[in-house]
This record gives sequence, structure tokens and C-alpha cells, in this order.
Amino acid sequence: MMRGMMRRTLMLAAVGCAALLSIAPTASAQVTPAVERTTARARAMLDGGEGTAARTLLDSLVGAVPVGTLDLAEALYWRAVLAERVGEAERDWKRLVIDVPLSPRAPDALVRLGELDMLRGHPADARVYFTRLLRDFPSGAYRAKGLLWLTRSYFEERNMADGCGALDSLRGEQIPDGELRLQSDELQRRCIGGRLNIPASSAPAASKSAEKAVQKPTERPPEAPAEKPAAGAGRYSVQLAAYDTRAEASDAVKRFAKRDIDARIDGEQKPFRVRTGYYVMRADAINALNKLKKLGFDGFVAERAP
Repeated sequence: MMRGMMRRTLMLAAVGCAALLSIAPTASAQVTPAVERTTARARAMLDGGEGTAARTLLDSLVGAVPVGTLDLAEALYWRAVLAERVGEAERDWKRLVIDVPLSPRAPDALVRLGELDMLRGHPADARVYFTRLLRDFPSGAYRAKGLLWLTRSYFEERNMADGCGALDSLRGEQIPDGELRLQSDELQRRCIGGRLNIPASSAPAASKSAEKAVQKPTERPPEAPAEKPAAGAGRYSVQLAAYDTRAEASDAVKRFAKRDIDARIDGEQKPFRVRTGYYVMRADAINALNKLKKLGFDGFVAERAP
């Protein structure tokens, strides 16, 4: 069985490599059709449960395309998005922003690198990426996204002044309706709460109370816990990350829990996969993944081995 799967993976990779030979080794002002077809095929393979073959195909693609081209940026981007381990994805996003810094994929790579540092609890490190995003791509949709993440990074350090100052830069900007608009409105409310004018003659207790109200988000009333499916109830999950050690995976689960995401560790040896949810239907897992993406998280649908 395992040998059959390995032969199939190698055959798919060989076919992919043959197709890649048609990629011209010259710089192009746009992604070539051959690379677009190959990345689309890799995504379809992953959706079909052939994750190993998909990643092997993308490894071949990265090795075949010319250095410093938009084709390389596209290949690195999708290999990072479909990577099974966080470290592998981070490596490709970093290579992308270094080797092809002004490609159309670079802004998203900078956002994702910043998001990783925010998830690790390193807002100062994340600001390096968000600041570069605003410097290199000062207009368009990524400006709003960069300023919102910059604001969050300051709020994580309870630095309301600089956070709200960054948010003020969005005044007069066209923020598209949808998730970005909702995030902007929520952050604006926190800034308005922090700028409440408290008279200097007020008692110290009142000042401390106001400060606490700004720094600590309003607690929501407890909700009735949703009934969780049993571990064997569904074969599909959303994979959020993977690590070489259980300790790293456990830390990630704790960080996701702080963001109200019920994650777990799958596997008894590396890679230790951090996943959430059990779904009988792939479509349900895809819907859950889409909701997580709107919250700023990334991942892919994973299928448990029968």
C-alpha cells in the first residue's frame, strides 16, 4: 500500500517536472501560464487529499523557475500556503520578500510573516513586517490591512497612544466593506474609549478604573458551550500549523485558545499537527477554514488517515 502511494507521488512529480521544462528561463512581467497551471494543479491535489504529491510538485516548480522572477514568487507563495509545517511556510515567505520584494505576492507574504510573530506574542518583531508593508506598498488594499495590524501590535503592548495614532492614519481612507471595515470599527471604539476626557480633579480610583477599561477588552457574557462532536465523528479537520516538537505545538494550542479557537494536537511523532474541528463533510471543513481566514488565520483542510 505504502509503496503504491510512493510510486504514485513520484509519478505525479515526474509529470509535473516534465511540464515545467517548458518554462522559459527569462524574466517575465507576469506569471507565465505554465506556472499558473502547475500551482492550480497543486491546490486541486491538496483539496483531493494528495497533500504529499502536491508539495512534491511545488518543490519541483520552485527548483525549475528562474531566480528573481514573478514565477519564483508565485511558486514560493503557494508552497508556503500549502506547507504542512509553520517553519517551512515562514522560510518561503521570507525568501519571497527578499528575492522578489516588489512582486504582487510580497504584500501578502509580509502580512503573513507579521501575523506569525503576533501569534507568537512578539508584536515588536511583527511591526518590522507591517512597517515595511506600508513603506513598500503605500497604497491599495494592503495599506488598510497594514495599518490595522500595526494598531493591533501596539495594543498588544498596551500602547494605546501609538496604536490609535496609527489608526488615525486611516481617516479619510477608503476601507472596503466587510471584515476590514468591521476590524477598523472595533479598533476605533477602543481608541474612543481610551480618549475619554476624565477631569484632573477626579479621584485616583476613577482614573485607574478608566485605564483598566481601556486596556482590558469588555468581557462577553458566557455562552452555553456548543456540543462538540466526538473525536471519531468526522474525518476532516482544519490544520492551522505543524511543529517538530510537541512543546511548540502545545504552546500554539494555548495561543489559539486565547483567541477562542479550540485547537488540539494530532499525532504522536513529528510533525505534531495543530488542528481544529471534526467534520464529516469536506465542505463543512472548507466553510470553517473560510471563517478562520476572515479572522486573520490561515490553514488548510486535512483528512485523517482511515
